[in-house]
Amino acid sequence: MTEISSITDLFNMSKPESSDIRRLEGELKVLGLSSPNICFQCSKCTSGCEAMKLLELQPHSVMASTKAGFIQEIIDSEVIWTCVGCYKCKERCPQEVSPVEVMYVLKNWYVASGKPIPGDYQNMLQNMITNGFMQGTMEVLDTENRAHDRGSLGLPEIKGPKDTAKFAMILSRMAVERLGGE
Repeated sequence: MTEISSITDLFNMSKPESSDIRRLEGELKVLGLSSPNICFQCSKCTSGCEAMKLLELQPHSVMASTKAGFIQEIIDSEVIWTCVGCYKCKERCPQEVSPVEVMYVLKNWYVASGKPIPGDYQNMLQNMITNGFMQGTMEVLDTENRAHDRGSLGLPEIKGPKDTAKFAMILSRMAVERLGGE
C-alpha cells in the first residue's frame, strides 16, 4: 500500500494533505455519512450524474482525488460548483458514500476560506433571492432560428413568490442555519 505522503500530483507538483482527509472524514461522520475511503471507484455515481451529461462532472473522480488527499486541488478547481445536487450519486452508490455531500462540504470550506463564489453560481443565488428562480425566463429558438418567448408560445407567465422580500429573508435564514451561523 502506498503511503499518502509519497504521492505527487505531476500536473501541479502538489502533495496530498492527510490533515484535510481527517478533517473531511470528521465532518462527514458528524453528518452521519460514510468516509470517501470506502469508495471502490465503480463509477455508478458518475453514470447517473445529471451534471456529467452537460458539464462532464465525474463524481467518482472527485472521490478518487479526495481519497488520495488532493482535497485542496478539488476546492481550488471549479468542478465542485458544477454539481446540481440531484443526489443520484448517493442513491446509486453500493457503498453508501455520498459524493454530493462531499462536494457540499468542500463548497463550504471554499466559502469559509474567504474566496469569492464563482460568478455563475453567484448569479444563480442572486436570481433565487430576487425572483425565486435559479434563472430568469428566456427566449428560445425554433428550427428556423426565430426567437419565441412564453407569450408567443401560448404559455402562461411564470410567477415567482408573492412576497420576494419575505422569500429572500427566509432563504437567507436557511442558508445561515445550514452553514451553522447565527
